[in-house]
Amino acid sequence: MNNIYPQAQPFFLKGSQDMALLFIHGFTASPSELYPTAQLIHELNGCTLSASLLPGHGSNPRILSKSSWEDWYNAVRKELNLLMENYHRVFVGGLSMGGLLALHAGSRVNGLKGAISINAPIFNRSALLTAVSPLIGRIQPYYPKKDGPNQRRLKQEGRFAYNVIPVKAFQSVMNLRNTVMEEADEINLPVLLIQSLQDKSVHPRSVYYLQEKIKHTELIELHYSEHVATMGGEKEKIARAIIDFINNYS
Repeated sequence: MNNIYPQAQPFFLKGSQDMALLFIHGFTASPSELYPTAQLIHELNGCTLSASLLPGHGSNPRILSKSSWEDWYNAVRKELNLLMENYHRVFVGGLSMGGLLALHAGSRVNGLKGAISINAPIFNRSALLTAVSPLIGRIQPYYPKKDGPNQRRLKQEGRFAYNVIPVKAFQSVMNLRNTVMEEADEINLPVLLIQSLQDKSVHPRSVYYLQEKIKHTELIELHYSEHVATMGGEKEKIARAIIDFINNYS
């Protein structure tokens, strides 16, 4: 990978068990946002955790604007194939868009033991951006993010993410969202759904939609966390919920 920022590098935490979790980061972000929770899971459970950097991420937003959800999913599928060659019990999980990719993998990949979705964006709070992104993209290819206190805190704590949204790539996220909504009732493996009730990006009704559509689910609600819950005050709650889930279904 050329010109990847040091903070955006993938990580691999080798565990002591014959069990692995592929952890997928969100749109415009990087594996850094998953590391605090992944480290807890690794320390408490001994599970191997792999977090790849998705195509177009970690370098320049212009590169992301040229990629699509199919590119991101192909990278996920390739990493899952590698893990399934080396581990008998493999799970897939992700944050935000990573949750959508995990759910899509759950509907397509045979042999997975379960999927984990954290704050998957079925319904965005910014309905306006979702609705008008095709028009915005023709005029303004990059949409600036709000730079609030929480975003500055995450950056200070090591999270790498672009400070703009490539609108064309955002439209692809919405296409992925539509695909997951269409196939949710075809997901037959167990799914752990985690939702931050204080999420300012994703509306909490997203998780209730998924809970209604997917056959076998467990639901964990986070009462104090915002969107990047894997770096928030309830990360240990997330880690322990994931550990319980993978132990129950491995």
